[in-house]
Amino acid sequence: VVVAPYSQGKRSFYDEPRSKILNFITYAIENIPQVDPSRVFLFGFSDGATLSVELLTTRRFAGGVICSYGYVGKLPDLAVKRLSVVPMWVFHSADDAIFRVQNSDELVYSLEKVEAEGDINIKYTRFSSDPEGFTGSVRGHTTGITASRDPSIYEWLMSLPPLSM
Repeated sequence: VVVAPYSQGKRSFYDEPRSKILNFITYAIENIPQVDPSRVFLFGFSDGATLSVELLTTRRFAGGVICSYGYVGKLPDLAVKRLSVVPMWVFHSADDAIFRVQNSDELVYSLEKVEAEGDINIKYTRFSSDPEGFTGSVRGHTTGITASRDPSIYEWLMSLPPLSM
């Protein structure tokens, strides 16, 4: 199961309690027999990418796809340590007009530093320009579209080992 947080009708996720999403996932695992709790993934775009990185620190997910990550600060050491065991594929475009590509650069860099100390599965696709050809106020902020249409994303997710329960 791939969970894709989306803030429809809201300015962002920042006003929503994280427990609401985690409770939904727990509900799905407990009530839908087809949901394998060891094979739940997050797919986050824009604010959803930032939220997904935060939720991946719970270690309740087998991996994540992060597109146009927006967090501008340095992640706390504990968050980086927790993320270091979660497979991630990060996407961003250098010309993103909404979230700077340096946000994703810093995320990947911090995880690659940890990788030197252990085994981590991080992939980074950094486009030089908007992969969908958008212009104007959303230029470069389309990597969620690009990634969601790429079959190799789903092949990669399914190739990951199940989460240890």
